[in-house]
Amino acid sequence: MKKSLLLIMSTAIAGFSASAMAGERVGDFALIDHLGAQHHMAWYDDQQAVVILPQGVDSTDQAALDALQDLRARYEQQGVTFFLLNPGLQTDRDAVAADLAELGVDLPVLMDDTHLVTESLGVTRMDEVIVFDPRSFEISYRGPIQAATEAAIDGLLNDERADLVAVAGTGSTIANNMAEHASLSYVNDIAPIIADNCAECHREGGIAPFAMDSSLAVQGWSPMIREVVLTKRMPPGQIDNKVGHKMKNEMNLSDEEMQKLVRWVDAGSPVDGDTDPLTALTWPDTKWTLGEPDMIVKIPATTVPATGVVDYKDIVVELDLDEERWVRGSEVAPGAPEVLHHIITTVVPPGGGEDPQALFLQAINSLPEDRAAAIRAEMFAAVAAGEQPNIDKIFRDNPEIDVGALLGGGGPDQASIAGYAPGNSVSLNPEGVGGRLVPGTKLSFQMHYTTSGKEQTDETEIGIYFYPEGYVPEERMGGGVGNAFTIAIPAGAKDHEMELVTYIKNDSEIHSLMPHMHFRGKRMKFTAVYPDGSEEVILSVPAYSFNWQLAHELAEPLAVPGGTKIVAVGAFDNSGQNPYNPDPSIEVNWGEQSWEEMFMGFYSWKELNQGGDD
Repeated sequence: MKKSLLLIMSTAIAGFSASAMAGERVGDFALIDHLGAQHHMAWYDDQQAVVILPQGVDSTDQAALDALQDLRARYEQQGVTFFLLNPGLQTDRDAVAADLAELGVDLPVLMDDTHLVTESLGVTRMDEVIVFDPRSFEISYRGPIQAATEAAIDGLLNDERADLVAVAGTGSTIANNMAEHASLSYVNDIAPIIADNCAECHREGGIAPFAMDSSLAVQGWSPMIREVVLTKRMPPGQIDNKVGHKMKNEMNLSDEEMQKLVRWVDAGSPVDGDTDPLTALTWPDTKWTLGEPDMIVKIPATTVPATGVVDYKDIVVELDLDEERWVRGSEVAPGAPEVLHHIITTVVPPGGGEDPQALFLQAINSLPEDRAAAIRAEMFAAVAAGEQPNIDKIFRDNPEIDVGALLGGGGPDQASIAGYAPGNSVSLNPEGVGGRLVPGTKLSFQMHYTTSGKEQTDETEIGIYFYPEGYVPEERMGGGVGNAFTIAIPAGAKDHEMELVTYIKNDSEIHSLMPHMHFRGKRMKFTAVYPDGSEEVILSVPAYSFNWQLAHELAEPLAVPGGTKIVAVGAFDNSGQNPYNPDPSIEVNWGEQSWEEMFMGFYSWKELNQGGDD
C-alpha cells in the first residue's frame, strides 16, 4: 500500500488519534514472555515487521485475536513476527499459560508487568494492535485490526515508509496507575531508588563507567537510565522475579521503581527541593566489602597486553599456614577488572589432590553394578576403536556422579575459597558453617584475562576471613557442578537448547545457583525435580550476560529430599542477531576460551545430616 493511500485512509477513519504523527517512534525495549524467554526488540531487526496485540486472562478481545491469527497465517513466513502483550493486568505466568491453552493459542505473551511498554506504544484498549518496524522502531499502525493493518504490514514488507495511522479502539480500556505518578519528586521518589540500586557502582572510583552522584548527573544520564531500564540491561541481576524463589542478591528493580524512573524521565526529569540526597552519600574507603581480611593472599602480578589472545594462566600460591584454621568467608579484590575475566580457585591440600582419573573410575564403580559394567564396556569399546569415550553421556545418564569432585573438589572438611567473575567475588558461609585449611595447603588460581586495547598489569588479591582460633564450626557447606563436556552449536542457530542434570544425593538445603556460559549464552532456567516426580522452578535467568556472571543466593535456603535433581535448561544464540557473537558462521564446540563455549551450573547446598549415615 502506497504512502498516499495510507494518508487518505488515516484521515477518513473516524476517531483518528490526536497523538498520531509522521514517523512516531518508540524506544527499544525487552520483555520476558510467559514461558520465561526474554525478547529484546533490537534482536528482531532481521524481521520486516513486528505485530503486537494485548492479552489478558479472560479479557482478550476475541475478535481481535481471531483477526491476528489470520494475519499470522498469511504473514509469518514473510519476515513478520507476532506477539501478544499482557499490559500489566496479570503477572502470574501460569495463569497466562492456562488462558492461552483454553484459547488454543501458541503465541508468546510479552509480560509488561510495569505497563511501561504499553504506555510507550500508546495502546489504551484491548482491541488495539501495533505494527512497527523493528529496524527503526517506527510505528506504522495503531488501532483495531482492519485494512489499514494489512496496509501497514505490506508497506514494511515493501520497504515503504509511511506516516503513522492511528485509530481509536472500541474494546475494553486497559487499567493503569499512571495517575499515581503524575507528580514524582526527585528527592522523595527518584534519589532513593538511585541510592539503593545504582550509586554503589555508579560513583567516583566505582566499577561503572560514569557516576550518578548528584541530581545534575542523574538528569544528564536520564535518557540512558530510561533505555537501560526498558531493555532490562540494568540493574544487572535480570532474573525473572515473578517465578521461582526469592533471591537475596536479586539486583533487580521492583515494578514500581521502574515505573517511577521511566515516568520521571518522560516528565522531563524535574528536580525539586533544596537538598540533594545523592551528594550526601558516603562509601567505605576500602576494597573489601566484608571488612579487613585476616589473611591476604597476593597473586603474582601479570601484565596483560593491549591486544591478542592471552592463554589461561595457572598460578599456585603457598598459604604458609602455621596452624589449622577454619574459614568463614573469602573475597576477591581484582587488580585490573577491565582485563580480569574470571578466576577459578582450587584448594590444594598437602601432597596434592587426588588423581581425577582415579576419582572418575571410583565414581563409576560406586554405581549399581549393572550400570557400572555397561559404562566400562562402552569405554573399552571406544578405546579399542581408537575413539574417545563419550564422557558427556556418562554424566548425563548418571547424574549422581559428582562432577565437582572430579574437577578438584576436596574432602568434606576442606574449605572453599572464592573465585571471581564480574559481579561475583564474595563467598560467605552462614554463621556456624565453614571449612578447614591446614598447614601445607596451597591455592591454585586459573586466571582468564581478556585484552582491552590498553596494556595493563593485574595484581589481584584474595582476602580470607577465619573463625576465631580454636573455634570449629559444626556444619560444612557442600555443593555440585553440572558440566556439559560435549557442545555442538550449529552455525547461525538463534536458540540452541541444552539440558544439564545435577543430582543431590542426600537431604539438603540449596543455598545458591550460578549459570555459566560464554559469549553465545542466552538463557538458563533451574528446576528442582523431586523423587515423587513433582517439580518447581527455583530460578530463571532469561537474559544471561557473559559480562555479569552472578551466583544467585536464595533469600531462604530451599530444603530438598535426597534424590532431587536440579535440571538446568538453557540456550545459546549463535546467530548474527547476537551482538557479542564472535563468528555466527561456524559451529561452536566446548572450549575454555571465550569464543568457544561452556554449559555449566554451579550449586552450593548444605546436607541436613552433617553426621553422615551414622
